[in-house]
Amino acid sequence: MGNFCISSETYKIDTKDVAVLPDNELSSRYKNRRKIIVLIGDLEKGISDTLICGRKFVDKALQNHKQYIPVKIAFKTNIKRYDIITTFIKKLRGKYKIWSSNIYHMDPHEIRRMKIERSFRDKNSAYTFSNPLYRYSESERQKRYETLYNSMQKGYDDNYPIEIMLLRMLGIKDTVNNGHHRMGIALECNLPQVAVNFSAAGQAPYILRPILKIIADIAIRIKQKRK
Repeated sequence: MGNFCISSETYKIDTKDVAVLPDNELSSRYKNRRKIIVLIGDLEKGISDTLICGRKFVDKALQNHKQYIPVKIAFKTNIKRYDIITTFIKKLRGKYKIWSSNIYHMDPHEIRRMKIERSFRDKNSAYTFSNPLYRYSESERQKRYETLYNSMQKGYDDNYPIEIMLLRMLGIKDTVNNGHHRMGIALECNLPQVAVNFSAAGQAPYILRPILKIIADIAIRIKQKRK
């Protein structure tokens, strides 16, 4: 889709969250597309998320009281096409990172089925990090987990959305970037919904995507087994 980068995954998002989005100025160009695509804006610059295409499908889903609809997420990158390094290096891509202006709602069980978490956190693995700067004593670790658990039993607080970064891994695969502990507790408490927002920076060069996709799929499976 022109200069847009597209998420590697399709997200089942609460229909009402998509219905409130305004149409993008380019919507008429893509009105015949048979997909629902949301273009995230830039929260820090005050640029709003918009709906690129799929309005008729969103309206129909609302009429039929369908709670979730499949959505692709698009973004515009500020990383130059000839820059093949920045997308792969966390510190560099952070300079170009953007966040969606809106909060969206998903079933946490659906996020788990998507296999985009980089780690699984529960009472036994909570706040155990390899980086010594983030290590806690056993008592502090348990206290932090219990505090979060008790607060989430009352329901999910939309002020703390789970961050999903588009094309985070090798510029080819979406992954959860922040919120693994909240994900684990949401599933343990069987919460029906969690709040998510989307962030993005760049995309891998087209010629490298097939091999990088294979590597990314292997890498995320290894990460999930280790933690």
